[in-house]
Amino acid sequence: MNQEKLPHILIAEDDITLANLLRENLKLSGFTTQMAKDGMEAFEAFKREKFDLILLDVNMPKRNGFELGRLIREEDAFTPLVFLTANSKEDDKLKGFQLGADEYITKPFSTQELVARIRAILKRSTQVIPDILVKEEAYDLAGMHIDIPNHIITFGAEEKKISSTECELLKLFVKNKGQLLSRNSLLLSVWGRDDFYTARNLDVYINKLRKVLKMNPQVEIVNVHGSGFKLVENQLQ
Repeated sequence: MNQEKLPHILIAEDDITLANLLRENLKLSGFTTQMAKDGMEAFEAFKREKFDLILLDVNMPKRNGFELGRLIREEDAFTPLVFLTANSKEDDKLKGFQLGADEYITKPFSTQELVARIRAILKRSTQVIPDILVKEEAYDLAGMHIDIPNHIITFGAEEKKISSTECELLKLFVKNKGQLLSRNSLLLSVWGRDDFYTARNLDVYINKLRKVLKMNPQVEIVNVHGSGFKLVENQLQ
C-alpha cells in the first residue's frame, strides 16, 4: 500500500507511555500517526496537517480534550473525533457526544478494540461517500436541496453544513421517507452496533438534525414511541 494513502491519525495524549503504545499498535495496523503531548500542541498539529481521525485524551494539560474538541468542531465538522478517558461517568460521555464525538472509549481499553472501532469509523466516514458520489449526489425534498457529498443542506437563501454522521443519518431518512426506521436499524447502519452509549449518541444526532431541519417547516423527524423514527413531509396549511 502506498504510504501516502495510509489513514493519518493524530494522537493527543499526555501519557507518553500510552501514546507510544498507541502509535506502535496503530502503525502495525496500517495507520500513520502524529503525536501531541497536550491540547495546545494537538490544536497546532490539527491546523498544520490533515488527519483522517483524531484521538483525544480528555484530561490533558493546557487544553483538555473537551476544549480541544470544541475548537476543532468550530473549524471542522467532519474529521472523526474519538475521546479517551479514565472517567466513565455518563455525563462526561454525553458531553463528548454533544461536542460531536464519534466514539468515547474508557480507559483501560484493549488496543485491538480501539483499532476495530477506528476502522469502523473510517469505513463509514470515507467509504460511504465515494458510493454516494456515483449514485446519490443530491436529493430534493419539499424545496430543500441536500448535497450529500459536500454535506450541505440548502433551503431558499439559507445554507447549513452538517457532519458526516448527520449526513449518513439524513440519507437513511430521506431514502426511507415516511417509513418507520427502528432504533436498532439506525444504530447498526451508522455505528455498526447497538449498545447504551451508541443509543444515547443516536439521540444526540437526531436532535442535531431536527435543529437543522427547522429551516424547512414542511420536513420533520418524528418519534414513534417505543419503535423508532421517521422522516415526514407535512403539507403547509
